[in-house]
Amino acid sequence: MSAVRPTGPLDRVAGAHDAAVLAVARRGEPVARAGLADALQVTPQAISKILTRLIDRGLMAESGSFSSGPGKPTTLYRIVAESRRAIGLHLTRSRLHGVVADLTGQVLDRRSVGIDPARPVPALIADLAEMARELARHGRGELLGVGVGMPGPVDPVEGVYGGSASSADGWRGAPIRALLLEELALPVHLDHDSRAALVGESWSQPGLLDNAALVLAEEGLGASLRLDGAIVRGAHSQAGEVGHTVVRMDGLPCPCGRRGCAQAEYLAALEAGDQELAARVLATVVLDLVRLVDVDRVVLGGRAVYAHHRVTMEAVRAALDEGLRAEARLHVEVLLSTRGIDLIAAGAACQVLEHEYGLPTALVGPETG
Repeated sequence: MSAVRPTGPLDRVAGAHDAAVLAVARRGEPVARAGLADALQVTPQAISKILTRLIDRGLMAESGSFSSGPGKPTTLYRIVAESRRAIGLHLTRSRLHGVVADLTGQVLDRRSVGIDPARPVPALIADLAEMARELARHGRGELLGVGVGMPGPVDPVEGVYGGSASSADGWRGAPIRALLLEELALPVHLDHDSRAALVGESWSQPGLLDNAALVLAEEGLGASLRLDGAIVRGAHSQAGEVGHTVVRMDGLPCPCGRRGCAQAEYLAALEAGDQELAARVLATVVLDLVRLVDVDRVVLGGRAVYAHHRVTMEAVRAALDEGLRAEARLHVEVLLSTRGIDLIAAGAACQVLEHEYGLPTALVGPETG
């Protein structure tokens, strides 16, 4: 048996086809050369070369064969899900939730602890590192790194938390990625929680969410966008901050300094026990997003959504039906995230996997760090 080549990001030239084969294989069913060639519009000879590379790296393996008539049996191949792992950490002002996931994004184990928002940065980094080390003991395969998803604004290029609307935020400006990298000696990826969630939601079903919005309701409201297959970050990495869009003129004061922000109105409605009002606020945000960026799917996730998923889904679908009634050709599917409370942590792990084994960014757009 040939030795497995060391792990590393896929080659920038061959990597496009290698990543595409892995994307097809991540869907779960064993695949044949001919099916891969048809799916990727390349020759069977090219597929053979791609499969050889992936098998040499331990990412794909033969998975039996079948006969459909005279001639040589057709060999099937599968992704080796257990060959690689990544850790994902979801940090909020009150909670740290972590998972370890395999190459397909399947969660192998999870941990969750409470967090004091007044905890100083060194102690916070120690908490993150402790959970990462605990999760690293679970699962098989090479550990690729640690992803961290947290509420924005987050600078994913510099790996710095930008701080909340509160000037008393003690974590503001903390170089989370650099500090955690020093503590763990592993690659670390830091990003906005909603962007991590969107990657996690789409990793195991590539192509489904190429023009989609993910709206997240946790301790606040956020959203992420994928348009024409690319995650939208914006000029300052703040695309999707829907929590601070105004839904009610002269409404409730928001910590950001404005009044009537969606997040302030949504949280106040939940605190008052008015789930229907909260759902209508969220539905307004979704309809505005659909109108603004023209997506065909909207995924709803986050603990607040799961707690009131029925009334929320009904309100969002009703708002879209009413708001798009005059344009029958527009169809927008509303989905509830399938990942439950693991959504952001699993997404942070999948961002590490995507960095290593996703479509090379040099082939689809400018580098984002």
